[in-house]
Amino acid sequence: MRIFDVLEKIINSTGVGIAWLTVVPIAFFTGLQMLDRKLHLGVSSYLPDISTSLLFILIFMTFGFAYLRDGHVRVDVFRRNWPPRRVAWIELGGCLLVLLPLAAILTCYGWDGLMRTTQFADTEIWARRIAAVIGPVVLGMAGLIVIVRNVAFLRGRRENLSPVSQEDLRHGD
Repeated sequence: MRIFDVLEKIINSTGVGIAWLTVVPIAFFTGLQMLDRKLHLGVSSYLPDISTSLLFILIFMTFGFAYLRDGHVRVDVFRRNWPPRRVAWIELGGCLLVLLPLAAILTCYGWDGLMRTTQFADTEIWARRIAAVIGPVVLGMAGLIVIVRNVAFLRGRRENLSPVSQEDLRHGD
């Protein structure tokens, strides 16, 4: 289990680092773009592309971070009333049937796009294409962490299901 704790720390550090490296420049470039509209500085043609690329990198590179923190949107209204064991089974099924296949598909398409970019496109969009490969891989690793932890929870070797939320901590079996 230690390897998964280390992997989770790497995913968390990467998510926080990417957030700081992208959110601050996005805010700066957005402010600069607003100033450019008023002062006519002549830089506005580049700013939307840079901001969009940074936003894309932010979103793709933090999927795994958000999933491990239970920060993704849930559409089920029943979950809060279910016991933790049932939620663990549903998370396990969701990881195996949805998350891991989705991460694999996104990684394959991201890799294909990266390979085409290196042959035919300028280097300015490589960062987006690299994020389109690494982000889904990180999401897949987060899914593997959740699978292993939920199996351990269902076997009685772990106290909490994964990803754990504050609502899950309030319910007992």
